[in-house]
Amino acid sequence: MYKIVARMTIKKEKIDEFKKTAADLIKKSRAEAGNMFYTLNQDTKDTQKFAFIECWKDDEAMKLHGASEHFTSTFPVLSAMAESSEPMELYKEIEF
Repeated sequence: MYKIVARMTIKKEKIDEFKKTAADLIKKSRAEAGNMFYTLNQDTKDTQKFAFIECWKDDEAMKLHGASEHFTSTFPVLSAMAESSEPMELYKEIEF
């Protein structure tokens, strides 16, 4: 399984719009066959900071998501609401 962490700092005046737009992306992403979970998380100390945390069954599921219409059309809209973003982090789960 693969996990993605994507962090963004959102403009204060865009936080509500960001959450609403992200909710639609998350709903559609969770419906994808290879999605294990997809969440949006808000920092408890700095309410402008958010992290998408996602889990995908395999590399193919991750690639399909990255090419999906809902991702390619929505992520640029979300990015425009950001003051800054950090490079995406990709983790592969170690299975024991």
